[in-house]
Amino acid sequence: MKMFKGSIILMVALAMFSVSLWGCAGNIPEAQRVDYLNMNFGKSFESAKNNQILNPDAGKNLEPVVGLNGEAAEYGVDKYKKSFETQEMKRDVKPAASTFNIME
Repeated sequence: MKMFKGSIILMVALAMFSVSLWGCAGNIPEAQRVDYLNMNFGKSFESAKNNQILNPDAGKNLEPVVGLNGEAAEYGVDKYKKSFETQEMKRDVKPAASTFNIME
């Protein structure tokens, strides 16, 4: 019985180890990962450098940024908040065939 219990613990540990390696592997092949990194390497630095060249005194301007007026901004925020309010689900609508639903 101890032999059986030890082998189960070993198999569970091996399964957890293999799943953790699989999760860290990612879904992009190694060759494509390197190309993607090389393609975007330095873009953030170049963008910051170009912004500083265009307006080197931007940090000295302490005036507030002029843009959207208060009423329009408040309307936009209210509309954004209302988009998260849930409506009652209609009973006649069935879930998609690929949906796993325990409630039904």
